[in-house]
Amino acid sequence: MAWWLVAGGLAGLLSANAATTNLTHAGGRIVGTIIMEAGEIPPLFVTCWPVAAKAVESLVGVPEEPAELTIRLRPPPTAGQRLRAFWHGEVFAMQHGDTIEIHVETDSLKLSFRLAHEMCHWVVAKRHPGRLPLWLDEGLAQMAGDAAAQTAARMNKQSLQRPQPPKLSGNLLTLTELTALTTYPVGRHRVAAFYWQAEALARHLHQRLGPQEFAVYLSLLGAPTPPTWQAPLRERWYFSDDDIAWLDERLHPQPADGSPIRKSP
Repeated sequence: MAWWLVAGGLAGLLSANAATTNLTHAGGRIVGTIIMEAGEIPPLFVTCWPVAAKAVESLVGVPEEPAELTIRLRPPPTAGQRLRAFWHGEVFAMQHGDTIEIHVETDSLKLSFRLAHEMCHWVVAKRHPGRLPLWLDEGLAQMAGDAAAQTAARMNKQSLQRPQPPKLSGNLLTLTELTALTTYPVGRHRVAAFYWQAEALARHLHQRLGPQEFAVYLSLLGAPTPPTWQAPLRERWYFSDDDIAWLDERLHPQPADGSPIRKSP
């Protein structure tokens, strides 16, 4: 699984010699308790914290009320874990409730991406307790992760490369399928295609609506009794069938010859 795809579960108990520190963001609206199970908290994590938090704030805001977040740091993934991640989607980061568990990295781009991705899930859950559709929640988290990694790359005078997932053309979802999902697809390549398409749809809606109206869209879809994902687009922003078809096209990458890649039958 590509490094920016994060989902699944981590477990572990706090050891007696764990290192802890507190980090804040947005004037104390977010207070993070950082816990390293063994050893010192890596300085790189402290550097990546404001990068990730700012990326999330710029995209989805901060919790309405001051909120506390616990981040449990694990050692960098072993060679074996990285190999399993390639074949089976080994988990390197996860958010559950007010806790994020994450394997630290020596690569600031990867660490910034994963931290922003999981912080985005947390902030979205705080701001929209009615829960967003799966595609939108994951699409936003991918966007936040990308923004954080882009910033980290600029800070380190690096370039960020995010190639398309392998075997994308054979695992694409239709717009109807993508927006109807309530659980993750099965299979590594299918999951990778889902993340790619969820980010593409969220990103293009953000671009079409603009940041302020997109925030309204999030509040509508995150309400306790939300409308369908299309209803506000058609009723408030006057999307036509052609506009929806345009969004559908954005879910299919353009190959070199310009012809759209379609989902395999």
